[in-house]
Amino acid sequence: MTQPFTKDAEDAAGLSSAVQSVSMRDARPSALAALAVYALLTIALTWPLARGLARDVPADLADPLLNAWIVAHDAQTLTRAIEGHPGALRAYWNPPIFSPHPLALAYSEHLTPQALQILPVYWASHDPLLCYNVLFLSTFVLSAFGMFLLVRELTGNPAAAFVAGLAFGFAPYRIAALSHVQVLSSAWMPFTLFGFRRFFVTRRTRPLVGAAMAWTAQNLSCGYYLLFFSPIVALYLAWELTVRRLWRDRRVLARLAAAFAAMTAATLPFLLPYARLRALGFHARSLDETLTFSADVFAYATADVHLRLWGTSMRAWPGPEGSLFPGLTVVTLAIVAIAHVWRAADERSGPRPVWARILAWTLAAAAGVAVALICGWSLRVPTVRPVVKIASVNRALVMLGAIAALLFCASRPARERAWRVLESPAGFFVAITLLAMMMSFGPAMNARGRLVEDGTLYGIFFHYIPGFDGLRVPARFGMIVAFGLAVLAGCGCAALGRTRRARWLAAAAGLLIVAEGCAVPIPINVNDTAYKQIGLAGLPGELAPTGAPPVVYRFVEQLPSSSVLLELPLGEPAFDARYMFYALGHGRALVNGYSGGAPEPYLMLTEALQDFATDPDQAWRAVLDSGATHVIVHEAGYGGSRGRRVSEWLLSSGARAAGTFGPDRVFAIAR
Repeated sequence: MTQPFTKDAEDAAGLSSAVQSVSMRDARPSALAALAVYALLTIALTWPLARGLARDVPADLADPLLNAWIVAHDAQTLTRAIEGHPGALRAYWNPPIFSPHPLALAYSEHLTPQALQILPVYWASHDPLLCYNVLFLSTFVLSAFGMFLLVRELTGNPAAAFVAGLAFGFAPYRIAALSHVQVLSSAWMPFTLFGFRRFFVTRRTRPLVGAAMAWTAQNLSCGYYLLFFSPIVALYLAWELTVRRLWRDRRVLARLAAAFAAMTAATLPFLLPYARLRALGFHARSLDETLTFSADVFAYATADVHLRLWGTSMRAWPGPEGSLFPGLTVVTLAIVAIAHVWRAADERSGPRPVWARILAWTLAAAAGVAVALICGWSLRVPTVRPVVKIASVNRALVMLGAIAALLFCASRPARERAWRVLESPAGFFVAITLLAMMMSFGPAMNARGRLVEDGTLYGIFFHYIPGFDGLRVPARFGMIVAFGLAVLAGCGCAALGRTRRARWLAAAAGLLIVAEGCAVPIPINVNDTAYKQIGLAGLPGELAPTGAPPVVYRFVEQLPSSSVLLELPLGEPAFDARYMFYALGHGRALVNGYSGGAPEPYLMLTEALQDFATDPDQAWRAVLDSGATHVIVHEAGYGGSRGRRVSEWLLSSGARAAGTFGPDRVFAIAR
């Protein structure tokens, strides 16, 4: 690279830093105002949750109850540890579910940062639903606010930053993920890059420490983001070092290495229980399961059914974890950002010879072919004989790369133009957005359910990068896509300028973004009765209040603390999640459990109990082998007379009646 070109890059980076850095003192009022608006919008866009924070659950009564239980368990255990109770930290990873199997918390997300976040609420209320709902609402507010800070730092434009915060905090994908608070917990992404950006601008230690802490919090908030977002952070740091020409600055590199080491040291201890659980026999996700929860190409044209504006019309290819529609306004603003950066780079580059223009048009045509193939359209090129069919995405991408390499090697203006695009924030975030989109397709790329390409980048990660084979939902890269598009939306708003007309356009864009992400009223207390097991009755559509659990659990509270409960029906998530929730009050260990996985003996116990009528002796041996001291039969949970027959089978097998509480019967197991 020649010296003049190097000087241009340095000048551009310096000017960018000078213009984009905003005095934190002057910016504080706009930040507080943005935070307040985001909080009010969160209450409005998640209505009617705010009027039932201590009794309602957003989305359904399955995964949200699991996550509410995890957060409450974490808060309980951390409180005991702070108070000095012996064995509290050991109990952290060994909660009283799936008894007697160890490391039960590691079958799902541990949600430690979320528990620390709501610890004051827990101390004040001891209400698991209130804690969960406050946490749920905070994911929207903090995600929006973090994006506001990042884009304001990148562009120096508070109005553009506010729009970007709306785009990320209220992205349509969040509605599709309402039942997964770990997926909603993406707020630390923008805070991480914001901290690193402030470090590169100021060279101060405090933002670097903040970036490392935010990165750690993001890693521990969601295992998916540990593996999905960390490479994005690495790419961002490499981009900053390249644009600012700091690869030879040993002081900067040493401080970044120290931040990385601190993040790793804080993250690693939370990975060890998962590794130990894998060593105990918990299997990796199968390739078929991962393919099921990979994004179809047309998932990005499929909106969640609850979205008011697009939920019924934008349904190109519905499927599991397949509602990734980002919103038309955000995409339009992203296109504006790309066009602005491209035009600016074109104006600063030298004239192109005719042959370079031909190569550029050829490159554009090759990109069009690649996009068509990704969308599942094969192309036929008529020749003399026979007709040539172009159908391989990977070959098209290789051809695209070859043409690009030829163009950039042969044309200095093309190299300069490409560099000027990539050195801009918009250019970088375009690249990571496209990367995240490609990764979301999983180990094989499908368009409308038809295989397009079976060799993908994600497939390499799945087979060769530790941890990826433990994730079953590649489609959750959709949050990284939403992150990149939100930054681009902010860049697009900033490209409009600071005129009154630009401010009106930004305001209109913000309103449209909110409208496209609106799902009011959001689903509350959804009670899915499509059970996997037969012969079960529907559960009530609400939970008993925290201070007034079902009467049977008041009796359970009087049992010895060493008691172990087995509750029937067993093995159905909707039932087991409720047992776990009520166990937060009575504190007795459960044989039951519901999580992202389960011990193999628990699955075998579930099967054995299904056969209590046809093989009562084997079912009884399974009860004895479970280690339960008491069995609770929720007779109303069974259809017809099946619940009564379960109780009669236990009595005839040797169980002793310990109490009857309406439709709930308690039996003691003699040892």
